[in-house]
Amino acid sequence: MKKGMYFGLLLMLGFSLMSATCSSDDDDIDFDDDCGNCSIERLETVLSACSDWYIDDLERNNNNLDNNYIGYRFNFSIDNGVTVTWGNNTETGTWSVEESGNSIYVTFDIPGFDDINDTWRLDDIDNDDDDDDDDAFEVDFEIGDDDLEFENENCDF
Repeated sequence: MKKGMYFGLLLMLGFSLMSATCSSDDDDIDFDDDCGNCSIERLETVLSACSDWYIDDLERNNNNLDNNYIGYRFNFSIDNGVTVTWGNNTETGTWSVEESGNSIYVTFDIPGFDDINDTWRLDDIDNDDDDDDDDAFEVDFEIGDDDLEFENENCDF
């Protein structure tokens, strides 16, 4: 009788611990549960309607690269063109969007921007960032552990 009671208590304790540590927002599992308000239409509208996006965060292979892009401004057009300006320089490229399963992927192809050129999974579209005190609009992408975050303080959606 005691064995059964101890087993039952251990089983209940185990289930309690498992339910306390599980989350529907587990970033280690690629279920795209972070981006409840994401759609291709919303992404295209937000990126093309707002001008002068800048990179707030860029990490590739555990290297923080966002300081390499200070002063760079990205302008996305609805026809999938992107223009990057910095100083007296300008470069043009493309961006394309596709949906696969529950995820949205964006491919950037801008000559000379090898840190950015890739196919990224859309992680979030957010105009209320809880990570810091600013009110900037953010569009976040990821590839595995790599992150790319565009931010815009003049975007009002």
